Amino acid sequence: MKQESSVKGNAQDAFKSYVSNIKSQIETELIKLNAKLSGLCLHPQIEYAVLSEGKRLRPLLTILSAECVGGKRDKVMSLALAFELMHTATLVHDDIIDQDETRRNRPALHKKWSTNDAILAGDALIALSVDLASGYGQSILQTVAHSALQLCDGEKMDITFSLQSATEEMYLKRIKAKSASLFRASAYCGALAGGGSRAEVNSLSIFGESFGIAYQLKDDVIDLTNKNNLLLRDFKNGTITLPLIHTYSNSGSDEQEHIDAQLQKLITINDNDTRTEIAEKLVQIIRHAGSIDYCEKKIEDYLRQAVASICHLRDTEYKTYLAEMTRALRTWG
Repeated sequence: MKQESSVKGNAQDAFKSYVSNIKSQIETELIKLNAKLSGLCLHPQIEYAVLSEGKRLRPLLTILSAECVGGKRDKVMSLALAFELMHTATLVHDDIIDQDETRRNRPALHKKWSTNDAILAGDALIALSVDLASGYGQSILQTVAHSALQLCDGEKMDITFSLQSATEEMYLKRIKAKSASLFRASAYCGALAGGGSRAEVNSLSIFGESFGIAYQLKDDVIDLTNKNNLLLRDFKNGTITLPLIHTYSNSGSDEQEHIDAQLQKLITINDNDTRTEIAEKLVQIIRHAGSIDYCEKKIEDYLRQAVASICHLRDTEYKTYLAEMTRALRTWG
């Protein structure tokens, strides 16, 4: 048992070191890329968005997938940056749509400048993403473009989602488009650019999607279990998550009417203390319904699928790191 624990500990330490190194390189490359854009009128806005703190998970997955099939990190770095820029563009646009005032403890771009500036900066980031991906061939470029289209479609589903008609199937379709599509594309394109076989590329694509779904589910659960302003923001914005869908669909008509009334109050009441109290009571309802436990099990199911999808890949340290990504997500939050 001690030996097994030591092996796991070594894997975790090696993974942390690997991620730290990759993130450092990504940050350096983002700074270099940003410097090349200094002549643009939108440079201050692009710099503000691109150089903000982030997990850099999508470029990490691109590089890791490439190295997992024998590819070289420096050969896929531009592709990795393309996925980070695409992700950043969605955050800029999402903040406008959701009317969020902050992003990562700073004013959202549209609040620091203007909505027009934020829209243009987001558009510019998408253009830069496509430009970076264009050097990797038609198949990868088409995948990047398609993932951007899916992101837009997922966002449209998001803003037209209604709790009263929502189902788990509809929710999963939405997050596959809005959240998991970029993870899937990052892994797929990284493996393809790294010279992976068709089987390897497909395996990593499945890993990316399964991990991406689990990631979004975990994010939904964390917002309900952590004491932060994200909980109130999600309820106030009408964000429909799986825990809420599960609770609502398993409630009687009286309970559903109560939930509807409380959500409506969050929109109409201006007192923050009252809104926080309502939000916390809604969390208690969700927890009592067993919906958080239900979602935790779904997260575990998708993480198992992710690990199973790469079991036939060659045994390398990078394959181990992919498995460590799933372990890290389990303990996240």
